[in-house]
Amino acid sequence: MKIAILTSGVLPVPAVQGGAVENLLDAALAYNDLHHLHDITVVSAYHPNVQQHPALSSAVNHYLYIDRQSRRHRLMAKVYGKLHHDSYYHYQLEYFLEQAYRLLRGQHFDVILLENRPGFAIKLRCRTKARILSHVHTDLVNPDTPLVQSIIASTDAFICVSDYIRRRIAQASKEAPSAVVYNGLDTQSFSATAECSISRQSLGFSDHDFVVIYTGRIVPKKGVKELVQAIQLLSDDPQVKLLVVGGDNYADSVSSNPYLDELHAMGSQMQGRVSFTGFVPYAQLPAYLRLSQVAVVPSRINEALGMSSIEATAMGLPVIATNDGGIPETLVGQKHILIDKDGDLPTQIADAIRRIRTHYSDFTGNRLAPRFTQDAYAQSFFEAIKQYGIQ
Repeated sequence: MKIAILTSGVLPVPAVQGGAVENLLDAALAYNDLHHLHDITVVSAYHPNVQQHPALSSAVNHYLYIDRQSRRHRLMAKVYGKLHHDSYYHYQLEYFLEQAYRLLRGQHFDVILLENRPGFAIKLRCRTKARILSHVHTDLVNPDTPLVQSIIASTDAFICVSDYIRRRIAQASKEAPSAVVYNGLDTQSFSATAECSISRQSLGFSDHDFVVIYTGRIVPKKGVKELVQAIQLLSDDPQVKLLVVGGDNYADSVSSNPYLDELHAMGSQMQGRVSFTGFVPYAQLPAYLRLSQVAVVPSRINEALGMSSIEATAMGLPVIATNDGGIPETLVGQKHILIDKDGDLPTQIADAIRRIRTHYSDFTGNRLAPRFTQDAYAQSFFEAIKQYGIQ
């Protein structure tokens, strides 16, 4: 099949600036490059670092770029926004869609795949005869979604990252075709036997410390403050340390904002028991997980899936996570503790850490379920496209 993939329009593909969606798309494209399944054209935001990326030499994957940071693009996007007041997304994203359509117009595609931009389908439906599939990574299609029935009517099928997301779409329309394709992980990088290139001492920890790790964005809805408060509640056990890995916005993370400043102030009062790394490249994440004993995913929202719990499980770590959204799906058959996201999170997290620390041998030995490997993900991804891409 001839497939066009419209990315979110924010981060570039290949994922030279990180991003969970972009890294997943890289894995699928690498699989397609290896097996020559389809002729795929990817439309992505531009970044200078993509120019020398080896993925661009593929014979079956083709990359088209829109330089959203150019002076001309930003000016024209503003003009577009002033002329179009009925857009679904912010005018900058809508203008990205218009530019993507111009690049693709005149070519025949069997499928147009939208990466986490289901609203794009409304404008595209009247412009193309291609099948429109929407790969939904977050809770974007549900009964409360603006124009949800128009989105569903304009979309031939939804590819969902979890059964939770599939159920949310079904709440809006039981007739909407959908398939669950779980995200995949690079098991060569994420494994319990991976080398640890970072020392505990470089982070201010000793070999005898019990290190609790959080990985992800540092924003209020992720529950990081509640996790720091849980460590405060464990003041009677000074060897329990917290490692916070991540920034507020991927590679564009800032070093200071009110929320980050509050967390750093809390940590500075705890005598070296909390260490903040800031944003780290995704390739370095396994090294930080490797030197930890337990991972916490304290999200205060219903996560679509929860890659942090998948990554920690692959490294053999027990996981403490909130019990809603797609996160429980990632922990089936694993040694973990689920907590109530609507309850007293600091107390629940502290109690769970105590329990795991006291009975640690009962929580060791987690292994990644086969459905979360990159090959399983890519196979399921292209099977879903084939299933729903044929008229």
